[in-house]
Amino acid sequence: MYISEVKIKNYRCFEQFSTILNQFTLIIGENNSGKTNFIKALSLPLTMGSLDFSQKRLSIADFNSSCVEAFLKTAFHHYRLDEEEQLKDENLSVLIDKIPIIEVEVSFSGHKDNYELSLIHSFLAENEKKPTFSIKYKYAPKIFDFLGKTKELVLSIEDIDRLKWQLLPIDNYEYDIVTVSNEKSISFDKLKNLVVNVIGAERDDFSDSPAMRSNNILTKLLVSELTVNEKEVINLAYNEFFGKVEGAGTFQRLLNSDSTFDNIREHLKEVGCIPNLPNLKNIISNITLSYGNEFLYQKGLGERNLVFIFLFFAYFKKSKSEFNLCCVEEPEAHLGVNKLRVTIDFLEKSILEPNSLLQTIVTTHNPAIINKLKISNVIAFSGNKAISLSSFGEELNDYLRKRPNFDILRLIYADKLILVEGPSEEMLIRTHTYLNQENLYDVEVISVGQKGYKSFLDIWLLVNGNNHNKKIAVIRDFDDQENAQIEHEKYRDKHPHITVATTVCYTLEDDLIHKGNNISSIAKYFEIELNADEIDGVIISDFLKADKTGGMLTLCDAMLCIENPLVIELPDHITTVLEAMR
Repeated sequence: MYISEVKIKNYRCFEQFSTILNQFTLIIGENNSGKTNFIKALSLPLTMGSLDFSQKRLSIADFNSSCVEAFLKTAFHHYRLDEEEQLKDENLSVLIDKIPIIEVEVSFSGHKDNYELSLIHSFLAENEKKPTFSIKYKYAPKIFDFLGKTKELVLSIEDIDRLKWQLLPIDNYEYDIVTVSNEKSISFDKLKNLVVNVIGAERDDFSDSPAMRSNNILTKLLVSELTVNEKEVINLAYNEFFGKVEGAGTFQRLLNSDSTFDNIREHLKEVGCIPNLPNLKNIISNITLSYGNEFLYQKGLGERNLVFIFLFFAYFKKSKSEFNLCCVEEPEAHLGVNKLRVTIDFLEKSILEPNSLLQTIVTTHNPAIINKLKISNVIAFSGNKAISLSSFGEELNDYLRKRPNFDILRLIYADKLILVEGPSEEMLIRTHTYLNQENLYDVEVISVGQKGYKSFLDIWLLVNGNNHNKKIAVIRDFDDQENAQIEHEKYRDKHPHITVATTVCYTLEDDLIHKGNNISSIAKYFEIELNADEIDGVIISDFLKADKTGGMLTLCDAMLCIENPLVIELPDHITTVLEAMR
């Protein structure tokens, strides 16, 4: 069982937003794209786990500013109509329709047995062709009182530009969690087994804060794992421990220490100490985590982060009685290369274990996590959209597995991106952009290590197709493949923010030496004698091709030489791309 779809309305950065989810989902996005807000939104309709606290009652900062501004502007003009016009249905409907209401709707799918069905069966939407089980968090006002306060607000401000969205009167707002099919409130008893737990991005206080969340998890984990016999052993040990305390005689010394009260000692001699009935949780909560011979809080943030994730999953994946949505923000935080590898491996094995009551969402900025945990699980946040990359199937997934260091985040989110076949083109372009930093400082170059670019362009278009502030270009070798050139140029013809440029000759080296005075410049630098005939081009070209990366590296170093830089003109197809990137 898992949450298969989420719809969010008017919450923080989400005005109208929806996305599908899998049993395991990996969310990527630029900074401020809404990943953390999405996780917080999920905590509103669900029951927050005991490790954290989630406020169901919201503040003005939780409202989407655009929807509030639209409502206040409508109200500003509405309440300046004469009273008869205000009460007309068409005018009143426009105002009421724009009232900011926050909604977070989640739909459940994939229940495996009758127990899982019992957790969600009362949420069934009967009118749907396909049965769905959906609940919704609503944060809405009592309309009559709310409109009265809104009227007072907008009439007190003469200039509409001074009507700021933060002034929205939300005192009359109340939250409710309802069944989508009939808008009836859902009792806590029905929600208590639908739990969300979050490891937030800000978790540096995991083991050193007064709350000591590490101890909290450890206590719950130990209590849940103890057998009856083990509990009896602990109880006996507790009584034995108390016997040692009592044997010290401290209490009796206290009572008998003052000779002034000899006359009441007779009354006090029966007073003694006995142990309270031991509370197992209280006993175990005095245990703290160590790492080696030191307390965990003495270790670095990376070690603590690693232990936090391990404990988190160890505890929640064992639950067989409640649905657990486990969210981990940026598991790579504070982790070095080796610890990150261990964490990725642990996450992969945890999500592969057969527990249909555990759903996992991970947000990340690290391409290694994406490549390891499969592109088919990735949801990309971009603007107000959430795009699933599952449609690209095994071909792209296999590509990423073969190139574990490929940075798909740069592919999707770079503002200006150039894709090239290999390191020779990448070195030449990076050298030129370095020499022209004023105009090309923000250009990203990625070597894809193959001739075809269509899958990469398809992914880029899926995320950025309607964003004309982004640009992508492809630089390719002709390689006597005219049909491939035509296929790639179709992308350029359909999309103005895509540039496709192909060499005139067979490869980059051939075009490079035939541009301007490059033949003589390169020959002079490498001390190659020329014969002043057509074979000169072949000699220089073959020389560069014999060691493509080594030869290009030497050329680039010479171009960057401060005292006597080598002047190399770029081939026309590269110049075309760089002009498009300006």
